[in-house]
Amino acid sequence: MTKTINPPSTSLAKELLLIFITILPLVYLFIVWNDLPDQVPMHWNFQGEIDRYGSKASLGWLVLLMNVPIYLLLLFLPKIAAKQESIERMGKKYYRLRLILQIFIAALVLAILLASSGATQIPIESLLAYCFLFFMLSFGNYMGSIRQNHFMGIRTPWTLENEAVWKKTHQLGGRLWIGGAIIGFILLFFLPKNWALMSIIFLMILPLLLATGYSFVLFKKLKNTPAS
Repeated sequence: MTKTINPPSTSLAKELLLIFITILPLVYLFIVWNDLPDQVPMHWNFQGEIDRYGSKASLGWLVLLMNVPIYLLLLFLPKIAAKQESIERMGKKYYRLRLILQIFIAALVLAILLASSGATQIPIESLLAYCFLFFMLSFGNYMGSIRQNHFMGIRTPWTLENEAVWKKTHQLGGRLWIGGAIIGFILLFFLPKNWALMSIIFLMILPLLLATGYSFVLFKKLKNTPAS
């Protein structure tokens, strides 16, 4: 008898929360729009110095192109994913992952808007660093819950081929990300802001590389293990 698995359901209140988080940067931009100069900072170099300006209209496109596509993709992912059943089995954890991703993207955009509008004296490097640390801690905590899919997670030929490899790889990746976030938070107090940010980005990438290598080794090990 085939077991029917219902798609991850989200209450209206929870979906409205995601929509609110998605449009929050746009609301902030609307509030400060008339106070913005025609040319606003759009890029900072390694030293945290502004090295490129753009029209304030480009900030609006930044908000739309970063926030809205992520929201729409994750909203319809359970219906368009090649492995729909895997997404459905995540249940409530899928909503939590959506929430984490949406907060992270919105925080990144708000950090850029705050720095561009001159509304904060906090260096852009620190704002971005805190965003990355939040993402590593929160997403790392749920990484082991991600089921096989082609859109989210550590998608290697070996994790997509073997569900056990996928699960163990994401469990390892999640633990490494949490450890990396803790190390990165400590580095914020000892390194210059720009070097701390670069170190945190490195601590985001390194666990993914290690987990990728682990997935290959584990896949070969399981493949060469005789079935009992």
